[in-house]
Amino acid sequence: MRRKASHLRRWLRLSLATFLLLIVIHLALPALFLILQVPSFAIGNEAVWILRWENTSDSTGIQFNLLLLLTIAVGVGLLGILLPPNRQHTD
Repeated sequence: MRRKASHLRRWLRLSLATFLLLIVIHLALPALFLILQVPSFAIGNEAVWILRWENTSDSTGIQFNLLLLLTIAVGVGLLGILLPPNRQHTD
């Protein structure tokens, strides 16, 4: 039972850390895109997209698909559980 709880805590930590990192990136990108004067673009297609950036004379804005970002964070957390930790032993 302790092992399952340990895996759950590890998964939650990894998923939360990844999601928070993605949110920080979400908050920092608009300023960076404005400074670099990046033209409008989208990552993904109409149905499944991660990021949409609009930079026109009328408006400027960024949209993230938070559901997809959360799915990525959960996937990274699961990979962290499934991959064995790299433990180096010093003799």
